[in-house]
Amino acid sequence: MSMVKVLLAVLIFVVSAARAEVTPPGVTLEQVNTAAELVSSTLPEDDPKRETLLRLYNETRAALQSFSESTQALDAYSRARENAAQQADALHAELARLQAAPAVDEATVAAGLSLPELEQAIQGDKSELTALNARLTEIRAAVDGMPARDTAVRGRLIELVARNAELESKLGLLAKTPEPGTEEEARLWSLQAGLATGLAEKAALDAEMLSKPMRRALLKAQLDHTSFDISVRQKNLQWLEQRAAELRQIEAADAQAAAELVREGARDKHPLVLQLADENAVLTEVYSRRSTLIEGVRDRDESVRKLAGQLEDDLNSIQRKLEVMGMTTAIGQILREQSAQLPTHHDIRSEMSSVTRQIRDTSTRQIELEDERRKLRNRQKYVEDLVANESPATRDKLREDLLELSSSRRDLIARSVEMENTYGAALGELEFNLRRQEEAVEHYRDFVAERLLWIPSREAFSILRGADLARQVRDIADISSWVSVLQPLPGELLTQPLTMVALLLVLVLIYFTPRISKLLQQTGQSVGYVRSDRFAVTLQALVWSMLLSVKWPLLMVTFAWLFEMQQGDTGLANALFVALLRTAFYFWVLETMRMLLLPKGLVAAHFHWPEKLIADLTRRLVRLQCVFLPATGVVIFFITLYPREVGGSIAGLAIVAVLLSIAHFFRSMPNFVQSKVDSIFVTRRTERSAFLGKVIRVLLTVAPLLAVVAVLLGYTFTAVEMALLLVRTLLLATGVLLTHELGLRWLRITRRRMILKMREEQAQADEGQGELNPEDDLLEQDHELLNDEGTKFLNAMLIIGALFGFGAIWAEIFPAFGILESVVLWHQSGVVDGIDANVPVTLADLGYALLILLVGWVVVRRIPSLLEILLRQRMHVSPASAYAATRVFQYATTTVLVVSVMGILGGSWSQIQWAVAALSLGIGFGLQEIVANFISGLIILFEQPIRVGDTVTVGEVSGTVTKIHIRATTIRDWDRRELLVPNKEFVTGLLLNWSLSDAVTRTRIEVGVAYGTDMGQALYIVRRLVDEHPVVLKDPEPLITFDEFGDNSLLISLRFYLDSLDRRLITCSELRQAINESFNEAGIVVAFPQRDVHLDTNGPLDIRVMHSGREAPGDLS
Repeated sequence: MSMVKVLLAVLIFVVSAARAEVTPPGVTLEQVNTAAELVSSTLPEDDPKRETLLRLYNETRAALQSFSESTQALDAYSRARENAAQQADALHAELARLQAAPAVDEATVAAGLSLPELEQAIQGDKSELTALNARLTEIRAAVDGMPARDTAVRGRLIELVARNAELESKLGLLAKTPEPGTEEEARLWSLQAGLATGLAEKAALDAEMLSKPMRRALLKAQLDHTSFDISVRQKNLQWLEQRAAELRQIEAADAQAAAELVREGARDKHPLVLQLADENAVLTEVYSRRSTLIEGVRDRDESVRKLAGQLEDDLNSIQRKLEVMGMTTAIGQILREQSAQLPTHHDIRSEMSSVTRQIRDTSTRQIELEDERRKLRNRQKYVEDLVANESPATRDKLREDLLELSSSRRDLIARSVEMENTYGAALGELEFNLRRQEEAVEHYRDFVAERLLWIPSREAFSILRGADLARQVRDIADISSWVSVLQPLPGELLTQPLTMVALLLVLVLIYFTPRISKLLQQTGQSVGYVRSDRFAVTLQALVWSMLLSVKWPLLMVTFAWLFEMQQGDTGLANALFVALLRTAFYFWVLETMRMLLLPKGLVAAHFHWPEKLIADLTRRLVRLQCVFLPATGVVIFFITLYPREVGGSIAGLAIVAVLLSIAHFFRSMPNFVQSKVDSIFVTRRTERSAFLGKVIRVLLTVAPLLAVVAVLLGYTFTAVEMALLLVRTLLLATGVLLTHELGLRWLRITRRRMILKMREEQAQADEGQGELNPEDDLLEQDHELLNDEGTKFLNAMLIIGALFGFGAIWAEIFPAFGILESVVLWHQSGVVDGIDANVPVTLADLGYALLILLVGWVVVRRIPSLLEILLRQRMHVSPASAYAATRVFQYATTTVLVVSVMGILGGSWSQIQWAVAALSLGIGFGLQEIVANFISGLIILFEQPIRVGDTVTVGEVSGTVTKIHIRATTIRDWDRRELLVPNKEFVTGLLLNWSLSDAVTRTRIEVGVAYGTDMGQALYIVRRLVDEHPVVLKDPEPLITFDEFGDNSLLISLRFYLDSLDRRLITCSELRQAINESFNEAGIVVAFPQRDVHLDTNGPLDIRVMHSGREAPGDLS
């Protein structure tokens, strides 16, 4: 006893010491508010001193508020230290008294209540029971959270010791009596309040730790007392509901018996009386059925409520075990087992929809009953309305019987309304508990999905141990089990008509395989000829290929169905059923891929893939089938047979084979297939695109190898999930590639038909032309197809579909990355619930930012092309305006993308504004030209002085605008060279746009004829030639003039107009050639420069004849 007193004295001393550490801050809230008001009223808003003072005052206010909260917490924990033990003892004593007290006869109490009183009591007990359950959950959460709270308190105490020491050192450097209203005073107040808050918080945390045993004892006492109250309330509720059900059944039986008696008595009476009696009997039957339904709904509500509570308790329990035991194999087994037993989302949703529909129906019925009850309030009028069409004598005879029946009906309707209300309330409670169950299931699934992939299924490298492997081999080698499963197959095959039909269908497909193969080859005979080729034959080839691939998978499904039909719950038969059924699907997919690669099949004849490539790809696909399919069947079989062990060692070895086969398939994928995939993501084949394709291939190769490492380390379940997702990704890639090839095939046929039609129309329009070249009927490879709008649209849609498909496939493991939230990389300043705080940036945030960058890159690269096509074809926007809109969309999307990623990673305007200011200063001095080009690019996009496709001359550069970027514009000159011109040159320099508002341009040709030429004839010939040329415009009219008498010729000028610059050079050349030919025929000489040579004959001329470089003898002068 003396020892206890000593301990109490020590504890009281410690608590008193803790309280003694709580010293006032030295400043009050009133002082801070007064000083802040003075600063706000006296200092201007742009004064830096004002901002600093107000910031310090705000910090002081926050510290004073925290000080108040900490002192309140200290008092609460001190009172708990002093009173919690007594309160716990009192609760235990009261609980013992209640348990020892004689039990109340609930049946006797319930027997003395009427049905309405019982229903009211039931609702009251349910409300109290809900409150007690919520209280019980709170108490359990408080008890369960104590260990984690201890760790947090210890860490916070260490932080407070260092923080308080730092604040004390800073206070020692400040003057104790600074000038009022100065920054020194504000800083002193802030430090004093901060130190006082730190000391108060430390004292409160110390008191919390000291009061922990007492508070825990009090919580356990409250837990026991609340649990007892819940059990008593549940028992009372059970008696009340049982008694209410009995009364409802009695009332329903009495009402139904009375209605039958009335009906029997009314059989010989007037039809109106009989009709009303029948209606009352029907209403009584509905009343009786509702009474039975209420009991079923309440039973279901009780089971759902218990299941929801059990799920919540199980989740709390597994969380506690996870905190204590960590991510062990035992925890993984528990999670997998309980996850498999959870009700499906579809089942819960279906039941909720059914309950909602029943609530709607009962609400409608209540409205109808209320309407009829309003009519029955005046029974006389009700009866008079019934007999309105009868004679007066008949009315008098019927009135009494109808009044009696209407009175009974009014009572029945009143009871039916009460019954419907009770039924609706029961349905509402069931719907609430179903939603609670759904929420509990979702929380449990999220918890499992977030952690299950990171929990090992077995010990590391245990897959290589022989004990587990030998045990599984012994189990599988049990002959009796296989005999019991295989022996009933012949009998079931004969007794199941569906299996016989399936086997017959397999035999039919096998018999007609040569015929189907021949039909498949025939579909490729017309491929390549525009007039006879149809896209329908390609679809036929696809159908024939799928028919050829279905026979053997269908046989596997048939045998799987036989195992499913076996009587009894045999694990071996169920494992065989699941393995055959799921493996059959993968077999069908791979077999379909192989059939597509048949010689003269779809890929060879319709897509024109190289034959050597097809043969090589077929061999690799067959190798994949030989390893992948048996290994997949083994994995599924053993996982189904041994779910707790995730298939054991045999399944682990089989999954390694599956993963290695997938890795080898991706590693040995031909470069041609990679180039096909690249063509979907890039518009032009470059080294960069090839690099991206290689990266994708490496990732798809490395991922299975990493999964193999995971299997060896014991993460078999993770590897199985990874293998399943990789297979689905392979199927998605195959589907995207097949759709891409089908789309290109359709586009190629459509394009070549359009070209052929144009050539036919041109041939008909040109007189004297022969028939088309037979080669025009061939459907050759159209290389320009890869860059046209249709292909861009196809690629954009495929990329969007592939992204959605990829997200849907891998969405199953996205919750697992939630565990990365615990890996903190750095902190950022932010506002949480209106309070400035340091917000952690986690590894999950980094992954999310990378994902947004990837999706944003696809959007920026592909969506503009899709947007441009929609603007031009659907909204009939001009090409230049559509191009400008897509560029603005790209820049805006890029800006939003950068801002979003920076926000996720912790960047904010307050943190980067100084960097922006420094960057702006650097721009002002060193980046003027870049900024000028950037602004000029925006001006070009919005004002459109030039557009893509325009022919321009800027400076000494002439050509066609091909691209307009934010900094420079690309111009392709007449030599097909691409020149980058800074955008500033188009805005500030001299710009000549040949096709800005009107593409019509004037061209001039000058012709000189010799002196003495008949100018009228020459002018007539030129006029005739220019009028006959099909490209020269008739409006504006060409102009031919006799310009001047030149030194050597008479100059004729021809001025004519063209609607496009593209044919300017060739038109001038054609006209010059025609003029030259016509002048030659007319004898008109085209002048050329002439010179007269005059020799000086005043003296002798020295003339020599040279032979072979030697001077001839003799002088000929």
